[in-house]
Amino acid sequence: MSNQPRPTVAVVGAGLAGLGTAWRLSKQGFAVAVFERARGPGGRARSEKLDGFTLEAAGPLLSTGDRKLLTWIDEMGLRDELLPLRPVVTTHWSGGRTASVDSRGLLGIARIPGVRPLDALRLVRLPRLAARYGDRIDLGAPERAADLDDRSIGDFGRLYFGRSVLAHWIEPFVTGESLGEADELSRVLFLRRHRARARERLGVLRAALGEIAVAAAAGLTVRYGIEARRVAWRPDGGLSLTVGSRSAEQVVEPDAVVLATSAADAARLAAPALVTAERDALEAVRYQPAVSLAVALRRPFYPHTQQIQLAHVDGSPVENVLLEPGMPGGRVPDGRGLALLRATGPWSEANFDAPDDSLSTELMGALERIVPRARSAVLFTKLFRVERFMPLFGVGHYRQIARFEAVEQSLRREGRRLYLTGDYRMDPSLEGAVHSGWRTATKVIADFAR
Repeated sequence: MSNQPRPTVAVVGAGLAGLGTAWRLSKQGFAVAVFERARGPGGRARSEKLDGFTLEAAGPLLSTGDRKLLTWIDEMGLRDELLPLRPVVTTHWSGGRTASVDSRGLLGIARIPGVRPLDALRLVRLPRLAARYGDRIDLGAPERAADLDDRSIGDFGRLYFGRSVLAHWIEPFVTGESLGEADELSRVLFLRRHRARARERLGVLRAALGEIAVAAAAGLTVRYGIEARRVAWRPDGGLSLTVGSRSAEQVVEPDAVVLATSAADAARLAAPALVTAERDALEAVRYQPAVSLAVALRRPFYPHTQQIQLAHVDGSPVENVLLEPGMPGGRVPDGRGLALLRATGPWSEANFDAPDDSLSTELMGALERIVPRARSAVLFTKLFRVERFMPLFGVGHYRQIARFEAVEQSLRREGRRLYLTGDYRMDPSLEGAVHSGWRTATKVIADFAR
């Protein structure tokens, strides 16, 4: 590539998927321009500061198994600022009972409140099932799991492990990050998530998640406040991208276009360049809205960070609570505390348009039931609403990914240089967004090396 003009790539979207793609391509010598309609980078990973607290809707919780995200942090020179992850103690709350357990092991799962002993014994099947499925639940290739994408987590959990294991461990384990409900999500999501997290530990970043996006964007050409409007074919067979602000419109003609947007936005922007199978797959993607409440506290409740997981059967509007003590120079001021409450997916969807006061009051009431006397320690609260928080990986979604990958591969061989990336093509998580971006960059690099 050094003896030829640098290939030009336009990336639409400065979330983690778009920045991840642009970062990898720029390191390989591509001339990359990123277009972002917002005024800053990060997408749902964006953070804001308020009275010394750093608040974010996505939350700072990661896993030591988030390989791509942690590697990226290291590559950008942010290790000293963000790592190592601060350990998190996982606590399960059900029916007023709380237990701190290590649910990575079968004995720990058996101690979760609400799990029946006879159902717990059935968990010995889980390692055998994971071994049987092997490469089909490979974390880097979700399309390999297409033939396993035939039943929901609910059906799978009840059949193999019993209702109590499903309700008190499997469902909170999966929906705590991806939201949704067990009876609609694909069992593949649980199998892949369990494989990724079985031997790993949860932890929180020492500074804001948004710092990753800010650092990545600083090394790239990013144009903020610029909205992508359409992708079209050029007479020479290449692609053009029309972008604009309120006052002007511009047509750029890069060698390749990467759409790191929601599936719905990708379908709208690239409609003329997509084939029917791609449009159908994109239009089938559903997103889960999210409501969360950040509660700044006068004092920490615990000396170590705790994540409290709740079972949906208890009827609480809260999916989980992250309780974090402050530290010098950290996201939370030293001597203070922070609680981040994430509402369940169904509750968020049903109440998304309700007034702020109503949502905050109900979520604070739930926090009081989980952590008595919490209200007396409150400094202030901040409500977050994200309309498209996570794609729903329902039954059939992995089969759609497999079809999408096959069609895209065929079009790449024919010379089309349009790429779509995002968590909906990999995994409903921050790690999934980064991983998808890196995978897309690998495709672009391979296509231009031919």
